[in-house]
Amino acid sequence: HPLFSATNGRSHCFGSLLVEITELLLQTIVRRSRQDVIRRQKAGEEIRIAGKLIRFPKRELEQFTYNFEDSFAGLYAGIADQIDQLHLAPYNLKAFKKKTSKEEKNEIKRNDALVSLQKALYLKRLESSLIAFGNSIRNQRDFQTRFYEIFTQEGRLLDSKNFRKLVMGTQSDEDGEESISNIIDNLEEIDSKGYQINHLRSHIESDLNILNSILQVLNNIQQSVEEHRDYDRKLAAFKELLISNLKGQKILVFSYFKDTAKYLYNELIKDKNWLSQMGKPVIELITGDTPGKQREEKVKHFAPKANHQYSEELEILKQNPIDILICTDVLSEGQNLQDAGVLVNYDLHWNPVRMIQRAGRIDRLGTDYETLFVYNCFPEEGLENLLGLVARLQQRIATIDREVGLDASVLGETISEKSLEELYRLKKADTEAEKEAILEELEQAADLVSLDEMRLPLLEFIQQKTAEAVEEIPLGIHSTRYFNIPAPHINDGGLFLAFRAKDRHFWHFYPRLNGHITTEPDRLITDKRKIFNWLKCKELDFPPPDDLPPVKFDNAIFRVLDSATSHLLTYFQKQQSSSKLKPQLTKLLQKIYQALTQTNLFEYRALDKEAKEKIIKVITTVPLRIFEKDIKLIWNDFVDNKDLNLLIANLDEFFIDNKLYNEIEEENKSNILDIVKREDIQLVCYQWFKPE
Repeated sequence: HPLFSATNGRSHCFGSLLVEITELLLQTIVRRSRQDVIRRQKAGEEIRIAGKLIRFPKRELEQFTYNFEDSFAGLYAGIADQIDQLHLAPYNLKAFKKKTSKEEKNEIKRNDALVSLQKALYLKRLESSLIAFGNSIRNQRDFQTRFYEIFTQEGRLLDSKNFRKLVMGTQSDEDGEESISNIIDNLEEIDSKGYQINHLRSHIESDLNILNSILQVLNNIQQSVEEHRDYDRKLAAFKELLISNLKGQKILVFSYFKDTAKYLYNELIKDKNWLSQMGKPVIELITGDTPGKQREEKVKHFAPKANHQYSEELEILKQNPIDILICTDVLSEGQNLQDAGVLVNYDLHWNPVRMIQRAGRIDRLGTDYETLFVYNCFPEEGLENLLGLVARLQQRIATIDREVGLDASVLGETISEKSLEELYRLKKADTEAEKEAILEELEQAADLVSLDEMRLPLLEFIQQKTAEAVEEIPLGIHSTRYFNIPAPHINDGGLFLAFRAKDRHFWHFYPRLNGHITTEPDRLITDKRKIFNWLKCKELDFPPPDDLPPVKFDNAIFRVLDSATSHLLTYFQKQQSSSKLKPQLTKLLQKIYQALTQTNLFEYRALDKEAKEKIIKVITTVPLRIFEKDIKLIWNDFVDNKDLNLLIANLDEFFIDNKLYNEIEEENKSNILDIVKREDIQLVCYQWFKPE
């Protein structure tokens, strides 16, 4: 099968791997992605749901631009350079200690990465809107001012275990910046005698000068522009786009940041002249601050055809339509908004895959549109400098990650080199063919690899060969592939191994660094969907040449195999131990647990008891910290409507979507883990990857 055949012309085959994983994949309920269906349709297959032929509309990429530099020359370059000069000393106080342990030095490096992440956030907000950027800079100035006052006037030096929480909150799409007083309340007093006080003081003073300078520039920009001119060129370009190209259409507008979404909404509804030219459209706003009930009503009025329950409700909703809906990514998942045919991304796509996820809100089954339009906004000037600085910050974060390791749940979504390259491509794409190619690549990345895509080639191979031929493929078979792996920091290839332990299967990939395969646990890659994309290749349709040089056998396999086996045994032991430890419930989860277990407080009947018990099991046994933001939205809906059945249904759906029930199943298998021994771990196959 081409997935497991070598690309160096040899006939080695990874067929045994498919024998070992096919049963597992066949037992898995899979989601067919949009790309899966389209591929099948192109092959001539008719795919229907309830007898109706599935049809997907065409997506077209468009863009609108604005030129801030035309009026405010050097704005991006100047402010971006100032941001780069910030120290953000309170985020990394241990860097100013006179003596530090090895662990503290590692912590200093991790905090340095968080400083870089915060700077990248400011640059993202600068591109989004001056109001969003100004709010963040003002918040940082106020925080450091208060920190400095306590430090210099009260003689206290404050450290905080909550700075990581602060950074995670401020870099999130919903932008939940905490108030200064709340942050200060969470700070802990430390002994300043062990710190380089003068050095720390100079860093804070330098930051305050820079922050105040930036705020003065923003203030001068706003005051220096004549009242009859739009000082916000981006906003002006957006208004012109809607008047000239999108008048009378139903439009969904996304922004990463709550501040920008609110600003955009307020600026549109107060511009009477523009509203008149547009035909007085109804404009609404949805952010994380919007109560669940209101959000539900606004979605229904914006997309009544997709969200009504009965015909009478549809007629009522049509009488009070919403024409333009401005929102953050609180609506980027799980919403049916296909009444709209236009989506506008007001911010740059720091992760362009998000564009596909957003487009999925209007590109859904049942849409009446033959073509959907996705508009992206780009600055005409200053983009190179902005992206260049962001790239340097991300490289700094990546370097620290390699040196000491970073907690992915703290860092959240970072900006990859590939994302920056895709931004350039989106900006420069001119022809329809280029745009279509970009869309297809991004959509594949958004879907990753569906299990359907992984399973079907294996089934086709089994159909082409006899069962006996498949079963004759021995364990431990191997091959070499000359292939440049499209992943950062994997420039020299690596080694893939497939293991079986009892009835469970594990894929390991170890990269090659400095000419040797590294077996460091933090370098290990186990994402099967990612590895699948590296393994798959086309089947040769011609016989391999006879004069190929022999592949040199690498004895490193024995060293790597021993380390990988030990890693698996350690994994089993940790999983067995962790299954006995119950996570401490946060206040939010305590509230949910109480609502589910003390149903006598509510007069509910006919609850889905099975779903309720599974939800309680997840809440009390599975760490859910990284999902708290989404769970909180579900809880807020319950607070608004007091519908316990709906709470159970929403949590059940969320846990299914995020495969959290799988964690329970893993715990139930703990009895198997107890008896897994080294001799139970079998090597199914392995493949060397070497750069072309």
